[in-house]
Amino acid sequence: MSGRAYTNLMLMVTSSCNLSCAYCYEGSVHAEGGVMSMGTALKALHMVAVQGKPFHVQITGGEPLLAGERIPEILECIRRNKWPAAISLQTNGVLLDRRTVLMLKRYGVGIGVSLDGPPRVQEKARGGSGATFRALRVLEEEQVPFRVTTVITAMNVSELGGLVMALHPFLTSCGIGFDMLSQKGAAIDASSMLPDAGELKRGVSDFLEVFHALNRSRRKPLEFREKNQLLRSVRSNKASFFCSACRGESLAVTPEGSLYPCTQAIDDPSFSLGTLDVPLIANARALSALTLFSDRCNGCPLNGKCPGECPTRLYYGGTAGRELACTLYRTIYDHCVQQGEIAV
Repeated sequence: MSGRAYTNLMLMVTSSCNLSCAYCYEGSVHAEGGVMSMGTALKALHMVAVQGKPFHVQITGGEPLLAGERIPEILECIRRNKWPAAISLQTNGVLLDRRTVLMLKRYGVGIGVSLDGPPRVQEKARGGSGATFRALRVLEEEQVPFRVTTVITAMNVSELGGLVMALHPFLTSCGIGFDMLSQKGAAIDASSMLPDAGELKRGVSDFLEVFHALNRSRRKPLEFREKNQLLRSVRSNKASFFCSACRGESLAVTPEGSLYPCTQAIDDPSFSLGTLDVPLIANARALSALTLFSDRCNGCPLNGKCPGECPTRLYYGGTAGRELACTLYRTIYDHCVQQGEIAV
């Protein structure tokens, strides 16, 4: 894969998971998935590190903390080699105990927690809510910053204001990002899991009102990823790539060493990039053709300066997914205009 600069490496260190999310992209519970070998992790890291340029490593799963000691081994390898890598780990938080938090803190790992709402909503959507919120308290006690990723579904769209209120007491919580539901795996035929555009507009509007009000009293305000992306695009007056996968700069590696441009594309042969031993470059930019922009953008105030949407969510979400992505950004845009953050 020489000649291509990779800026984002996603190591799926295990396909195992200890929860049973209602919309699992893998389609079912994977309690006995394999763990990435250290040899596979080293091959992947070397493939990107040899470029000699800064890159990002995301450790993910399944539930990555089920990979046990493989995680500190990978972290030690990165730091020992002094590779210019920023590292993050995305977890459901169930296994995030104090020992693990301190280990991740020692290696300078950014922590992302998958959280769909307050405990009642989290329990319904994912399960394990008690353990997840205990993990947030440990992060707070150890002064470790964390961010939250929330999958928007019909189950939680009316509870998004409650999500902000649930996070408000945690002063080390830094930000929230929304992922619209990807209709893959367990959600492939579950159109009832998708909110309609009206529900999404109301839910996001409520979220923004609560978010704006509570941020006034925080020493360090929470960030809202989609709002930040929108403001950057509007202020630069140009549309932007949604992510590194859109530019062909992202690699997702399975425990067995198979390659894809994104974790959400894993196991889809349409997006296979081969393996670490026999990599292919033909599909490296396959996701760049999947864009939110079309003739339907004419007349939209964000036309030509829209942040866009995750290409795999567009691929699996179809027309309904496109409509929801547009609704999300139009709702944020209208709020920013009302708050005077965007001049019209």
